[in-house]
Amino acid sequence: MTYTSKTKFPLQGLTPLVLHRIVKSIPEEWEDVREERLREIIDYIDGRWAVFDGGHVKDGARWMLTFDDGHVSDYEIVFPLLQEYGMSATFFLITSRIGEPGFLNWDQIQEMCRNGMCFGSHSVTHRLMTTLSEQEAKSEFIDSKMLLEDRLESKVNAFSYPQGACSKRLHNIALSSGYTHLCSSRHGTIGNSRQVFPRNSIHSGMGMDVILSVMDPTIGIRMRWLLEEVLKQPLKSMLGYDGYDRLRDRLLLKK
Repeated sequence: MTYTSKTKFPLQGLTPLVLHRIVKSIPEEWEDVREERLREIIDYIDGRWAVFDGGHVKDGARWMLTFDDGHVSDYEIVFPLLQEYGMSATFFLITSRIGEPGFLNWDQIQEMCRNGMCFGSHSVTHRLMTTLSEQEAKSEFIDSKMLLEDRLESKVNAFSYPQGACSKRLHNIALSSGYTHLCSSRHGTIGNSRQVFPRNSIHSGMGMDVILSVMDPTIGIRMRWLLEEVLKQPLKSMLGYDGYDRLRDRLLLKK
């Protein structure tokens, strides 16, 4: 296996993708993605993948598969598919939900870790980090990191902001808490920043043609992303993140 040189920032130019629950039947929520769609994505990636492992990246890597929340589908559907293709992905866990119905338990997480899967934190409680005091934010960053590192016996370097809500203040707290990779929900490919990264959401309303346009974005697609970010922020401010999500689900979920 050939890796890029450590003298060059290894993640620059990669396109990170974020998925949530994977389902075998009709999606119930906007963020759900069907198993056959995930297989198509993995087929297209064709070995050109990387994870947030803090070390090296395979030569030829172009995409990063990430999964938020720690749904049990990560073990029951995603993990076997990745093993079938000889791939790995990064899974961001809400530590307070580990072991709850519908979510991964420690035995499943540890088995996935032993078999090459990468894990990061998605906070303790999944509260909006931008609404928390400095001490509350530190607890979300540090407590989740310490628990995962203790149970997995490996370093946890990556953090995914719940609902993508982040700020420079939070980035500074996260970096001082020991994280090296911070994931937002903004569209894009990884640029010059070595700490804060975009991720492109894959959801139930997207056909494979749209997904491919996200995975290989043209200049036009990148310009549209910028416009979407400009339009989304006032809506989130007006409706709140939960209200924005409810409106989005009502308008965009395709049964």
